[in-house]
Amino acid sequence: MTSASLLVEDSRDYLSPRQVLVGDGSAARLGDALRTWGVADGAVAVIADRAVVNFGVADPVLNSVAAAGLVAHVFADIEGEPTVDTAERATEFARGLGAAAIVGVGGGSAMDVAKIVAMALGSGTEVRECLGIDMPGRTVLPLALVPTTTGTGAEVTRVAMLSEDGRKVISSHRALVPTLAVLDAELVRGLPAGVTASTGMDALAHAVEAFLSTNRSALSVEASLRAVALLRDALPRAVADGSDVPARRATLYGAHLAGLALNAGVVLGHSLAYTIANRAPLPHGVTCGLALPYCLAYNAVADIDGVEDLALALTGGRSARLLDAADWVAELAAQVGLPTSLGAVGIQATQLTDMATECIERYPRANNPVPFHHAPLTRLLQALHTGDLAAADPKHLYLEESNA
Repeated sequence: MTSASLLVEDSRDYLSPRQVLVGDGSAARLGDALRTWGVADGAVAVIADRAVVNFGVADPVLNSVAAAGLVAHVFADIEGEPTVDTAERATEFARGLGAAAIVGVGGGSAMDVAKIVAMALGSGTEVRECLGIDMPGRTVLPLALVPTTTGTGAEVTRVAMLSEDGRKVISSHRALVPTLAVLDAELVRGLPAGVTASTGMDALAHAVEAFLSTNRSALSVEASLRAVALLRDALPRAVADGSDVPARRATLYGAHLAGLALNAGVVLGHSLAYTIANRAPLPHGVTCGLALPYCLAYNAVADIDGVEDLALALTGGRSARLLDAADWVAELAAQVGLPTSLGAVGIQATQLTDMATECIERYPRANNPVPFHHAPLTRLLQALHTGDLAAADPKHLYLEESNA
């Protein structure tokens, strides 16, 4: 039960898709749904992960579009971490079709590119004019997003991430929240264990970090807690046995709820994850899984209303302490086969000071409950380098503060 004081708050935005098709087989309804949202006869540009197309996972979407009398054209040249160049090529593909709507099918990479394409075409602009935050005068073509992984929550968020010169670049705009989202567990049944683990940890990071955010609302908090409850039990089961259909549904729905919680934004964990990714080419969910326990430890000193609810949700009711919750997250990451230290992914101890600087300068988070300071962040990264979560206890991190 969340604290009653969360219901009295400053004004917040809470964005969500205008329609969500949910349940097994829901992808078959996508074409008709596009019609009801005013998509006339013509081309639909489908932006999809290549594996999703090659293995037939996108077929229910493509068949649904065709059954509604629309013509699907597929762009499937999407890499694991899409670049600005990829988004520009996808945009030219869709523009050449005169696309009436954009459909993204796949993981976060495909859906993020689809968002950028929809904005570039809807606004009559180029991709680079779609990068930034709350750009004026931006609109999108009708946009439908269909996740085939269980982690990013990209089908509900206002954010799209691309890479350029090895660095992350962002587009953040309320218009990027799609018209339609589809949650069809039949599309995630064949997800490999490693992908299930990494995307699931990404979803858990979204739920947890959004709860910690000072921009949270009563709605985002409830989405966070429900997402944690679903993912906590279902993620290990889905990794261990991909044929466990209830676990697949729960991870898909948990990731979606975690995406809704992202109305509050992420905090330190994602800043750490980006600095890790800039030095080690790892899936985003792997870097989030590395960072999340240490994000919890760093913020354990904060006075966060209702944080006991988060700790209890993470630990299955065993503890209301955030440090115990951090321990549980680290154990989960190890259980699902993800690395638990920077050393294990090839990052050197000599890089840690620069990583702390990069967190502060390149990825600041004004909504993190504890301000970013270089000395405690460096100590936090030192603990993460060896995987020694006990060394990330606040009594070790905040030496200057305790001696003041």
